[in-house]
Amino acid sequence: MLSKMKMVIFWAVIAYPATWILQFVFKIPIFNEYKEILEFFYTAFYSWWDWMLIALFSYLVTREIVNTKFENMVKIRSNRLVTEMERWVETPYIPPIMAYYLINPPQAVSTDIRKVVDNRFYQRVITFFRDRIYINASFSSLDPLERDSNIKNIGYKDLAVLIAAFGFVLGWFGAVTLSDPSKWIYGWERFSIPLVLYLSLYTSMKLQAIMEMRYSKLDKVLTKHFGEAEPHYRWREFFPDQPKGETLLLAWKAECEKRQRYTNMLQGGLMEVQHYSNPALAPYPYPSQELPHWVDELDNYYAEKMDLMANPEPTLKKKNKQQNNVVNFKRKQS
Repeated sequence: MLSKMKMVIFWAVIAYPATWILQFVFKIPIFNEYKEILEFFYTAFYSWWDWMLIALFSYLVTREIVNTKFENMVKIRSNRLVTEMERWVETPYIPPIMAYYLINPPQAVSTDIRKVVDNRFYQRVITFFRDRIYINASFSSLDPLERDSNIKNIGYKDLAVLIAAFGFVLGWFGAVTLSDPSKWIYGWERFSIPLVLYLSLYTSMKLQAIMEMRYSKLDKVLTKHFGEAEPHYRWREFFPDQPKGETLLLAWKAECEKRQRYTNMLQGGLMEVQHYSNPALAPYPYPSQELPHWVDELDNYYAEKMDLMANPEPTLKKKNKQQNNVVNFKRKQS
């Protein structure tokens, strides 16, 4: 908008001598008419400069306010992923939200193609998965921890800022309106309209982000996809030799190709993917293309552990507490 205003002012200045020359040469009253137009705008500006200023500042402070919603959705989604991983860490099961993201790669919350290309959330999901999938982790529970309030994902600081902004807008608007509503038109209070408008939209965008990322909505998505909100899928089911692992690899490949096509399009290159150059692409989902040597022992270990948890013996329970969370399988003799 500022660049457009500069262009208008520039051509208005150029038009002043240009119309004078045209009137002098062709004897047409174009310069006199142009002066009348300038006088009209001068009178309007002199009479309405305050509201023009208020409108300009209101536009400048709110033109990209929707990014507040997107930024908060990104932050909540990232925090929620970590929170869910912590809930399931003591179980032999992959967090449902991670299982969903692996099969359905998460996209950028914004529709801006540049943000779609640069979005690194899926890269983070794959990195977390890659760091955990081939670990011989023991487990101490078959059920995840209780889910914390969504406030933890929102962030206490952000929540405090939201409450403060809402409180200020409500208090200030209410105080001015109850004392004398005409102050919004004639009093100096009218110059606070851009701030009131910004904070009102700011709180609205924040609240929309919170509502979009609430747990109840996530559970509906998981239930629709898996048939239940918290399916219990073992990590072994996502190994590359399993159906879910194969689906994961297909989804990863398709996402990388799509992201690279968009990258090529922004760079003015060919839509065909010949090589991968986008730094936001997710790495190969597995640390190695070969299965771990202990993979065949996982099912036996899982069954034994389940029996042990169903019929715990005091001596074994005491011994297990002294061990770490990694199972040491014997390497097969070749």
